Amino acid sequence: MFKLVTLALACAALVSSQTDWWSTDSFATTGYPASTPPPTPGGTNVDRECGGDLANLWLDVVVVVDNSKGMTAEGITEVAANIATVFGNGTKIGTQYTDPRSTRLGLVTYNGQSTVVADLNAIQSIDQLYSTVFSALSSVSTSDDSFLARGIGAAEMVLQQGRTNGIRSNYKRLVIVYASAYKGEGELDPIPVADRLKASGVVVSTVAFDQDGDEALLAGLTNIASANYAYTSKDLNLVGELQGVALQTNCFCPNLWTQYKANFDDENSYKYGVCIRAATISSSWTAAKFACQNLAKNGFLATEYDGQKHNFLFKVARNNTAFSAPYIYHIGLSYVNGGWNWQQPAGYALKPLAGYASWNPSYPKQQSTNIGVVNQQFSSDLTVGWQNINGYSVAEYYMCEVASCDTQNYCA
Repeated sequence: MFKLVTLALACAALVSSQTDWWSTDSFATTGYPASTPPPTPGGTNVDRECGGDLANLWLDVVVVVDNSKGMTAEGITEVAANIATVFGNGTKIGTQYTDPRSTRLGLVTYNGQSTVVADLNAIQSIDQLYSTVFSALSSVSTSDDSFLARGIGAAEMVLQQGRTNGIRSNYKRLVIVYASAYKGEGELDPIPVADRLKASGVVVSTVAFDQDGDEALLAGLTNIASANYAYTSKDLNLVGELQGVALQTNCFCPNLWTQYKANFDDENSYKYGVCIRAATISSSWTAAKFACQNLAKNGFLATEYDGQKHNFLFKVARNNTAFSAPYIYHIGLSYVNGGWNWQQPAGYALKPLAGYASWNPSYPKQQSTNIGVVNQQFSSDLTVGWQNINGYSVAEYYMCEVASCDTQNYCA
């Protein structure tokens, strides 16, 4: 049975007395996957989280619901209520808004066959969402068959048709599956379809309607879902979990930028609302500062507020074939106004260096013209540390940073 819990959205507390450049929007505490919790950085500076405003969610979503007899009449009604709650918390449904941050939602049901109840253009308001969901999911079918491959195959078709002529090609796509059984072999094996969806960039989340502790159902749906996004109907915060999936899906980086994550080597680790780009044409620190501002709106030389971010940037360099040992690149730390400060977007106050520091031995040197900072490999060990250098004459590669595309930042 679903135990629907009202999700309490709360603004994240500011951790600095300064106004952060990214704090103009609320960041809600939603149900992000428990397996990838946000780490606690050192010092008083923190990196930007993904936007958490469900009212500004901008996705294309297809919900796929098993309406076979195994779902039960009571169960399918609770599925309808769950769907309406997940997307009913202020999210703009449809495309009739001046603000492009809106969500299209399609609905597919399946048993032995699939039915497209609503394509991505059919539901144009929250009222239509309620009426469509509760009408289509008012009862189960007479079929005992439950072939998930049919359902997610229809979802794939709905997503493809929704992109005709490049419509909303910049929007991320999400498929949410509610299933009471896991069946299918050969042509009815759902894994090839799910793998094809995920390979094309679609995020898949599953909810097992678990009435009898069916471990095979949960295991099968885990193979269908994107990593960490398989849930059960018994989850106490199912609404929060699914809203968290939607918000994380809606948090991404433009082409050529790498999203900052808790672990560079784990694609499924916790994502921050920060994008990194290595610039591989040598420039002075001062020129690099202006170049980052021009590479993207509100771009700036990258910060390293903690060791996790420091190590992540080094991994970005090591995984870029343009770099080679000994590694060296500009970062956004400089000596200005009598102290060491981190760069921020143009027009925003710099952030004083606080807490974490990673100076190489005997650094920093006397400032004078040595106002810029690079990460430099200091020994044969594959590590880098900070060294201050002449901000106008030392030409190196550099790391730029910008906020991610998310509910705060729409990316055309």
